[in-house]
Amino acid sequence: MSFKQKMTADLLFGVQLVFTVIFGGSQFLRMLTTSQGVSVSWYGSWEIFLLLNLVLAIRAHRNLASRVTFQVIMSYAAWVIMVTLDLGVMLAKNMGMWNGRDTVTTICAVTGVAMTLVVASRKHLAITDPLVKGYLAIFFKAVPQLILAYNVFMVGGNGLAAVAIVTGHVTIFIRLGQLFFSIREAGWDRNRIGSAISEVANELSWMIVTIIWFIR
Repeated sequence: MSFKQKMTADLLFGVQLVFTVIFGGSQFLRMLTTSQGVSVSWYGSWEIFLLLNLVLAIRAHRNLASRVTFQVIMSYAAWVIMVTLDLGVMLAKNMGMWNGRDTVTTICAVTGVAMTLVVASRKHLAITDPLVKGYLAIFFKAVPQLILAYNVFMVGGNGLAAVAIVTGHVTIFIRLGQLFFSIREAGWDRNRIGSAISEVANELSWMIVTIIWFIR
């Protein structure tokens, strides 16, 4: 990697961390007063999504360690911390009341996971396979976000801060940028393909959430 590429990667990493704090902090403050449209199942699924991608990033780093792969690990770790704090305040203020849409989210996630594991078993792939983890991440993040969009459409989205909506897109594109540099450096492998699948699905579903939140 050239000096210019290293500087760009470092810049993306720094911006990622800043926007992670902005997203998590804005949601934390918003949910001190309202969680309208936000569900505990969405945060719970998101937490699992981040942990899955953190595992993928760690495996990629072990396969070929570099400055970029380490930064990807730190980015996901920061998100895990912020989402844990947001979920914590939601539960602490008793805003995490379970409803029918939480049940639908859970059923869809469990069904998708079960289908993924069945297909993986038929292809003799272990649950630790990066592509399997990539598809599992879809059902833990993209699908719950589609149901979040429906939830916002039905009851409103005051529980989502405008800053969080914007920074959500920014951080996804930054992670995709980090992944791009990682691929430029080491090429495609199953870990990076798995990360790409999950992040692209993440962005597409967040775009739908954004559109519904804006028109609602």
